[in-house]
Amino acid sequence: MLYRAEDISLSEDFTSDTVNVALYAREGWDVDDLERFCGLYQHGFRTYMKSPLNVMKVQPGMARFFRSTFLAFVPAEETLCDIFELHLANFHCDVSERQRFDEIPHLQTTTYSLGVKSCFQHNLFTRHPLTGKIIRHRHPYTTLPKFTLPVHPCIAALRAGCLISFSPDASPVSKTLLAITRYHARCSGDILPRRRPTKALPATTSTFSSSSSQSMVSTAASSRSSASTVPSESSNPGSSNQDTGRPRKRKLSTDSVVESPRAVKLQRRIPCVAGASSATRNISNAAKSSRRPSEHIHRLGVRCA
Repeated sequence: MLYRAEDISLSEDFTSDTVNVALYAREGWDVDDLERFCGLYQHGFRTYMKSPLNVMKVQPGMARFFRSTFLAFVPAEETLCDIFELHLANFHCDVSERQRFDEIPHLQTTTYSLGVKSCFQHNLFTRHPLTGKIIRHRHPYTTLPKFTLPVHPCIAALRAGCLISFSPDASPVSKTLLAITRYHARCSGDILPRRRPTKALPATTSTFSSSSSQSMVSTAASSRSSASTVPSESSNPGSSNQDTGRPRKRKLSTDSVVESPRAVKLQRRIPCVAGASSATRNISNAAKSSRRPSEHIHRLGVRCA
């Protein structure tokens, strides 16, 4: 009697609310191998993602172990041999001449055994499809029954390849499955490279770089213009200081400072309050002496007398 995927559980409680688990839910290097060796074009497996050939129903507690490949259903040995022959034939012929995996009649159905990773040691329970009898199975699970699945054997075989360990002391689940996995690893570099979408730079990066370059250019231009106007203000300091009596404070720009490509050396202005006041007193004394020369001479004469 063949069991179904929903007839195995981690406990004695079986429910009719099963969970759909896809053998491959997204694209990756393993899906690329499936397309190369099973006669599909690039991205041809997208139409099979939600197909019954890729989805099986399991108990809720078993879903996470199938998704993380702690458990996998392995096709029968004779089916694995036929799958290996298909992979060899498709690899050595042109892409247009490859045979699709879903067009081969004798590869549509097969029996499966449950493959388990060595680190998985939970108790498993099986339920008979007709009688409902529940049986417990302990590690190393030598009494597990055979299963039947709606998924395609080629997809299931590639998924079961994740159970294979390449270490010499590890016992493989199947020698033919080990040969298929090693063949994929050896020939993956000999296949023509597939197109990969290149990540385009975000628009904000180019916008920021262009705006930064524009701001640097404008800042450099403004600094050069301000440097050219500094000597004109300091050329005649007395004219502005005579009106107010103190130096006029220079207003600094409050714009954001960006490092300009060309540094401008500014000379420090020295206030000339003392010089202006002494010059003013000399001019006023000279004016007074020029206005009243007789009085000044008379005072000198009196002092001399």
